[in-house]
Amino acid sequence: MKKEFCKSVHGYDIPCHNHWSGEPNVILVCHGFGSSKSSPMVQALNQEMPKYGIGVYSFDFPGHGDSPVWEDGMRVPFCIDDLAAVERHVRTLAPQASIGYFGSSFGAYITLLYLGTRPHAGDRAMLRSAAVSMPRLVDQWVDQRAREEMDRRGYFVPDYDYVREARITPAFLQDLEEHDVFARYRAGEARLRMVHGGRDDVAPLADAQRFAETFGAELTVLKQGEHNLMGPGELEEVLRLARTFFSR
Repeated sequence: MKKEFCKSVHGYDIPCHNHWSGEPNVILVCHGFGSSKSSPMVQALNQEMPKYGIGVYSFDFPGHGDSPVWEDGMRVPFCIDDLAAVERHVRTLAPQASIGYFGSSFGAYITLLYLGTRPHAGDRAMLRSAAVSMPRLVDQWVDQRAREEMDRRGYFVPDYDYVREARITPAFLQDLEEHDVFARYRAGEARLRMVHGGRDDVAPLADAQRFAETFGAELTVLKQGEHNLMGPGELEEVLRLARTFFSR
């Protein structure tokens, strides 16, 4: 694994991990909200996928992991722009490689927005615990305390299991309001493979089912699975689905 940087169109460096040794296929990994490019899921992909000729390229969204920017850069359009920048960088490394996308939760939300609104080289995306109703999920965090914090210091920190303090601003909330996946994604932009937990209390299964039915995505439900899909046998099943889906 190599630590690399690619340049955001907004001027900062995007921290990346390149776990790719020239395989003909490579997946761009988008982590979840409050997570990073070093999450347990990404590490598992790094270990497993190259065995099947699939490289892994991961990066940190603004305001996450080792990103040099904080709340001012944690905007939905910035996240989409950074995924586009990472894809351009990967294309310069290996122009002939087949590109795919693996997004978890918030990362799946960004992946779908990217596919629905930007030119892209990849033709398939796997969505783990996809937060397709992200605007509504975050809205649930905005209580009186959050409003008071935003009035006082310009952001609030949700009571959430995050790796790095996640600072949510009014601008980020407005971005979410303007970026409804159901309105912005277009059927046929890529082949979609979804995996979701039957007991996901963060991103409701019903929303994932509605998205899959609306846009023709193939959905696997792990009945006992919670949001992180790290219960007995669940990580192994996600990896099995991924290597089958991304193998050419």
